[in-house]
Parts: sequence; C-alpha cells; structure tokens
Amino acid sequence: MDNLQALYERYQAATQAYAERSSAGQQEWHQPDVVEFSELQNLLLPHAESGDMHCQYAIATILWGGLCCESEDDWMAGYPERIKEATRWWIAAATQGHVYALDNLVTSGIGPEAERAREASDVLEQERGDLVGASHGMPVYGPDFFAELSRRLYGK
Repeated sequence: MDNLQALYERYQAATQAYAERSSAGQQEWHQPDVVEFSELQNLLLPHAESGDMHCQYAIATILWGGLCCESEDDWMAGYPERIKEATRWWIAAATQGHVYALDNLVTSGIGPEAERAREASDVLEQERGDLVGASHGMPVYGPDFFAELSRRLYGK
C-alpha cells in the first residue's frame, strides 16, 4: 500500500470514529480529535494542492465540519471563512468527477459555482426524475444523480 492510500485510509478511519461518537446526540456539539484532524489536514494538504481529488474532498470535509476546532464557539466563529475555503476544495474535486464533492458543493457550497451547480441540479431533477429516489416522502439524490450532474457540468 502506498503512503497516500494509507493516509487517506487514516482520514477515513478518523472521520468514521468521529461520526460514531457524534451519532448519539446529533443536536449537540461533539469534540473532534483536534490533534488527529489537524495532523491529517497538514498531511493531506500537499496532495490536495497537487490535485488529488480525494485529498481535496477530505480537506473540504475537515474544514466544513470544523474538525480542527477546539470548541463549538470556535466552530461557529470560523464557519464563514471555513465554508468559503471548503467550497474551493469541493469545486476542485468536483471538476475532476468526485461525486460526493459535487453533492456537498450543491448542498453546502457558497458562491457562483455553487449556485450554478444548484441550478443544474434543479434542471436535472426536473428532466431525470428517475435518478431521484425517495425515503419517508423526502427526495434522495444518490451517486447516479450526481454522476449525471457531474457529466453535465464538467464532462466527467
């Protein structure tokens, strides 16, 4: 296994562990492993800057989730700047065909490219309702939906 694969697996394990700790009380702040996520961010960043879409998505997730924040107050205070930076990384990964980055760009991104993606998503939903599932009366947009949206937006 190469070092980048091992690094990405470490990131996935850390986010999975955080998700499991957080699942019990979804309405409250949960302290992430700030030391681990800060180190992961530093290790992932050069790969993200070099164009690795998986690392770009991971950096965006760390930023968006505030996984390097010591407290809920830090998370809230820094959110506007972090979401701006996360959006930049979602765009970088989405333009390479990373469907989960595109999903996050549509649902949480800010700025002109996020708006363009949301508008294209609305058009796709109207044109291809077969790509939208449902759960408890709510629409579900899965990987097939975002793969088609990626093809339309970025040719990927």
